[in-house]
Amino acid sequence: MTVIKELKNEHEAVLLTIRILDQITTRLKSGQTVEIKHLDQILEFLTIFVDKCHHGKEEKVLFPAMEEAGIPREGGPISTMLYEHEQGRSFVQGLRRGVEGYRVGKEHSVTEIIENAQKYGLLLSSHIDKENNVLYVMAERVLSVDKLTEMENAFIRIEKLEIGPNKHEEFHATLHALKNVYLA
Repeated sequence: MTVIKELKNEHEAVLLTIRILDQITTRLKSGQTVEIKHLDQILEFLTIFVDKCHHGKEEKVLFPAMEEAGIPREGGPISTMLYEHEQGRSFVQGLRRGVEGYRVGKEHSVTEIIENAQKYGLLLSSHIDKENNVLYVMAERVLSVDKLTEMENAFIRIEKLEIGPNKHEEFHATLHALKNVYLA
């Protein structure tokens, strides 16, 4: 599997998480309660899988490789993606504050969860579309086969050192379980 295909596959897991999060917010809007464990699992996925792993691969490996190949960092798709990564982190922080408030029954915590989850979902859906259809197409055009192979090894190191062994499989199992609860 190429590194670009791997990143696109990871996007599918992110989009599934956004769909689950959308159902969670729908339940919260209607006054239903949601298991705090599920919210914690979503936060862990967004923090570890999306940000540390997926965005880490892009920010530490893909974007620098594209820059080396002549794609400018500023004023183009790379700077846009980096800006959107920061926006996403901000929404996840807001979501985390909302979940912490929800955990202790704090007033307005549900509103904070809903607002940040919706903003995150909109941002990431658009972000993923741009990466899949613009940025990754550019990457495949400018990066050599040797560079892509080198990047594959760097991706493996990120997964082992920053995420941990078998964590990908754990996340996929968790998503599958949450999918059965919220999307069945």
